[in-house]
Amino acid sequence: MKTLPPNPSTAPPPETAAEDTFAAEAMRRELARLREMLEQNSDWIWEVDAQGRYTYASRQCVALLGRQPEEVVGCTPFDFMPPDEAERIGRIFAAIAAERRPFAQLLNRNLRKDGRLVVLETSGVPLLGPEGELRGYRGIDRDVTEREAENERLRHVARHDDLTGLPNRMYLREHLAGRLSIGRRLGVLCLDLDGFKPVNDRLGHAAGDLVLTEIGRRLAELAMLQGLFAARPGGDEFVLIVPDGATVSIETVRAVIAAPIAIEAETVRVCASFGAARAAGPEDTVDALLARADRALYASKALAGKGGEGAGVSGGG
Repeated sequence: MKTLPPNPSTAPPPETAAEDTFAAEAMRRELARLREMLEQNSDWIWEVDAQGRYTYASRQCVALLGRQPEEVVGCTPFDFMPPDEAERIGRIFAAIAAERRPFAQLLNRNLRKDGRLVVLETSGVPLLGPEGELRGYRGIDRDVTEREAENERLRHVARHDDLTGLPNRMYLREHLAGRLSIGRRLGVLCLDLDGFKPVNDRLGHAAGDLVLTEIGRRLAELAMLQGLFAARPGGDEFVLIVPDGATVSIETVRAVIAAPIAIEAETVRVCASFGAARAAGPEDTVDALLARADRALYASKALAGKGGEGAGVSGGG
């Protein structure tokens, strides 16, 4: 029985078969190159399904989370976050997914497998089906822990006094504005150190700095114990924000400040004049409240100069 010759209309010519082989090899090389790029990328590349479960995780998740890709696939991002962060990011991501929109630079705190906390910056785009239905997200994560720590350090420096570590004038105003904006009832206690200049003049600026640092430490401790907010706007002036219901008295603060301070072989004491003002109501402003406390402070210093007690109080008007 003779074998039929190949049908010339169906058998590919030799040159076409060679071209197909070449194209397949080129595609194999391209896929290998893309896979290598994915695995060598410094960012962690991932995909999640519509339920937020990882369906793909590049090997960079080992560097970021200390977990192998197979430990990540099947989990959700929230499984690797502290509970409060998972709740916060969950609310944000639910709103994003409901609108099927991309997102960028979403900061979130995660726990590595070894227990260390890392800050990741996450960006992603939605994966949509033919009918526009959400099938998941594809995105990247990068470790920004060091960057955010430096940013936090700079924010702290900008809002705190470098000598005492207390909140500075800017932070004081921010805090006071926030409390007033939500209608919190509170009082402001301004205090100015008496007897500080002689210490500064006699023992030098280094000794004066030690006095300010110690007073700042005492006020910070008092604030922590009594639920107050202590600040140093500048110079030898300090401010306490006293929430409604706090039981601290001017005499308590006076005693805290008047306790002796040891400087080398000497013991020094300083006292303070006080000016207090209470918030008039939701229409009150930071400037108005601080101005009333300042006026009360100046009045108390004038009274102390005449032999009276150095404490003045201004009401809500």
